[in-house]
Amino acid sequence: MEVERSMTETERAAEAERQRQPMLEQARQMELRAQEQKDPDPEAANKLFGGVYYNRFYFTDHDFDLDEEYNLTQKNSLAAAPIPPMRYTDRVSKPGQEPYRPRVGINVFSVKMSTSDVGFPIHVYGTVIARDSIDHKCLYLFRLDRDDCQLINSVDESLMLTGPKRGIVLMSDVYVEMDLKIKDHGVQDRELSKGVLNIRGIARRYLHECAVESKSLATRLSTVDVMYAVLPLAVEATIVIEVVQGEDFYGEITAHTTTVRNRLLLYNTKVAGCCGANDGFIPLIRPVMSVSMKEMLVIVAKTDDGKDERTISFTPDVNSYDEDDITIGATQMHVKVTWSIVDF
Repeated sequence: MEVERSMTETERAAEAERQRQPMLEQARQMELRAQEQKDPDPEAANKLFGGVYYNRFYFTDHDFDLDEEYNLTQKNSLAAAPIPPMRYTDRVSKPGQEPYRPRVGINVFSVKMSTSDVGFPIHVYGTVIARDSIDHKCLYLFRLDRDDCQLINSVDESLMLTGPKRGIVLMSDVYVEMDLKIKDHGVQDRELSKGVLNIRGIARRYLHECAVESKSLATRLSTVDVMYAVLPLAVEATIVIEVVQGEDFYGEITAHTTTVRNRLLLYNTKVAGCCGANDGFIPLIRPVMSVSMKEMLVIVAKTDDGKDERTISFTPDVNSYDEDDITIGATQMHVKVTWSIVDF
């Protein structure tokens, strides 16, 4: 009798599931139709997964302006937490206090359109931002308005990243939020990519060494690939470079670490202009990056003609700073790296 009752319950569960499936499908179709009415672009609807599509960050219990960056004038406001770089450079742990320690960090190397439904070239503007668990505020990786858009000629070209302005910490998930548009001189501008991808936090990974990863977001008229490195025991490096002797520097300066060879573009004369316009200080495009304590920071300077290249290396620390000189061609530059942990 017990076996017969168990079989009856199993059959009932199966029948309930069969009856539930048409209702779930109907609800899914209704949600898709509602989304299509909000967004007439059929490609966006076609790229929905399971009828759920988020185009802004929403994973938080805090109520704040999603477009807000850190604000140094409102130090007691959660919605405007002052999180600049070098925040812990001069801090020392007090007796009995848990010592400050490096966290897992992230460096974003590139944001590329691996597919474009409208082909190339395209003039791109808009924003790409990162949000980490420090405060979930906007850390801009890319930001251009319509009057200053970037020409992308092929899938090989990355957006010109100009951030973040402080180190990105990977504790819980980090979210990369995109709102990119195509400037069209003849007709109305179109949305190229709009949505959110997440980089999984440390609770769901085993991280023993630096790792280069990539994730893709397929929305609107493109698929966007984000390449980044995840760095254990990472500290924040803020870089300042000044021409102290000789001629102005014309060329390119990049940075990488000893095992992760992907280079971050710090400066390019064609993009940032001549250093002489800043009283000898070179206007770095991305002055802040994360470096694992297991690695060395390597800065590479190369002249425009490619005939001369010099490197300089620094050992990371949890605070303080390092400085040294580098001479390339007729230019002597002073490089200062300020170290800090990134913490709450």
